[in-house]
Amino acid sequence: MLTAMPSTKPVSSPNIAVVLVTFNRAEMLKKNLASLRNQGSLTYFIIDNNSRDETQSVVETFSASTDDRVIYHNTGANLGGAGGFALGCQKALRSSERFTHLWLTDDDVTFDTNCLKTLTPHLDQKTIWQPMRFTPDGQNAEASTTLIDLKTPWILNHKRNSIKNMEIAKASAPFNIESIPFEGPLIPRAVFDAVGLPDRRYFIFCDDLDLALRAQRAGFSIQCHPKAKMIRLNPSVLAVNPKDWKSYFVYRNLFRIQKHYGENFLVKNRPYLLAMIMMSYCIARGNFKGIKILWHALLDAMSNTFSTNPSYIPSHPLSGMTNHDD
Repeated sequence: MLTAMPSTKPVSSPNIAVVLVTFNRAEMLKKNLASLRNQGSLTYFIIDNNSRDETQSVVETFSASTDDRVIYHNTGANLGGAGGFALGCQKALRSSERFTHLWLTDDDVTFDTNCLKTLTPHLDQKTIWQPMRFTPDGQNAEASTTLIDLKTPWILNHKRNSIKNMEIAKASAPFNIESIPFEGPLIPRAVFDAVGLPDRRYFIFCDDLDLALRAQRAGFSIQCHPKAKMIRLNPSVLAVNPKDWKSYFVYRNLFRIQKHYGENFLVKNRPYLLAMIMMSYCIARGNFKGIKILWHALLDAMSNTFSTNPSYIPSHPLSGMTNHDD
């Protein structure tokens, strides 16, 4: 039986739920919520990855100051960004309100006053809409790409053509992209109906890319609107040299994307080559801990179950780490 494709007809009265994942960033969360208040009437699903700061108080204060519905859920553990978004989306989609779109956001971004107003006329059930990100001083910070290459064997990084490095960053009209961050995308309900929830197994990093790839392969498109602006309050810097628990997830999830979505045998097995290159780099720098991280990342990424080594989960008894992020 053929399934009808979602309509490209604009949604006349979008019903939007914000899915916000937060952890130990109460001051940034205040700014995030203040910017969302300016967007108009919304429903909020705030997923707290068991913060130890004033996060719950911030949410309670915000809830008391608005007529909008605010649903707060403390997970009782750190589920990572991926787990938080999976849970938040699940709660929103199960709501009796039948939201037409989910607006996903981290706690360390803010939205320009006209962000949602700019995007609303374009909303349909066929397109994911992404605002363009900037630094607090107005510099382009949009790291989404116009090409995800999972076909060419001899390139090492499948993310090509970052908006930050292209003339397209100066555009004023919407343009196509192939990746999204979970920082501001407005995702039609039809996407989740077709491809399911964010994959919580990613924990952090690449959960957004995984959903974007699933959506595009199901026939959905992604557009970035440069006049819908948002601000990244935190710089995004990923170290190449593997040295900590975050490095495990960076490489594990990078490897997983290539194995799972690679379009030929060579790309699917490219993680082995990447791991060897990075292990050689670690040997040259005397980073023997990095070799262990890469080995664990490779084993788990290439496993059929996409398993997670518990020693890299922050606050897990085997990890010995308490300082963590979502």
